[in-house]
Amino acid sequence: MNKFKLKEDGSMLTPEFRVSFPKIFEKGMDGKFGCGMMFDKKETDMSLLEAKVEEMIKEKWGTKKPKKLTLPIMDGDESDREEREGMFYVNGKAGKYRPALVDRYKEDIADPEEFYAGCFARAVITLYSYDRKDLGKAGVSVGIRSLQKIRDGEPLVSRVSAENEFDDLPNDTEDL
Repeated sequence: MNKFKLKEDGSMLTPEFRVSFPKIFEKGMDGKFGCGMMFDKKETDMSLLEAKVEEMIKEKWGTKKPKKLTLPIMDGDESDREEREGMFYVNGKAGKYRPALVDRYKEDIADPEEFYAGCFARAVITLYSYDRKDLGKAGVSVGIRSLQKIRDGEPLVSRVSAENEFDDLPNDTEDL
């Protein structure tokens, strides 16, 4: 079973995950860097991350936690995305600064095509809580400090082939 590991500084090293929606070389629409992390339910022990999330909740809100509290660990089986079936999904955020990214040999990755949706990686993460009363939002989020690509994987592409996008045309091109 793959486990999260607590580091001396309080951060955690994740076990291997499959990358989803990487925004590492360019910021996402929200103006931030980050990526989704998909952990196989059968192979990953999430107990340390879950315990640290609970600690963060108690530390921030005590016994008066907000009614609508956003938590970082999602059940992929409850998603409408096929690739998340059988997975825990965690949305990692790096904010406005790009996280460090290295390969398995700890060499910097500078080519955006090397780190893509579907490859496998691990990360050093931290947890942080937020309480935006002005927006009615509160929760615990995962911050990504650095990433390490471990290996390649089948790219996660949600494109449909062009031949499946269009109906067959009649032989007469005037009916377009």
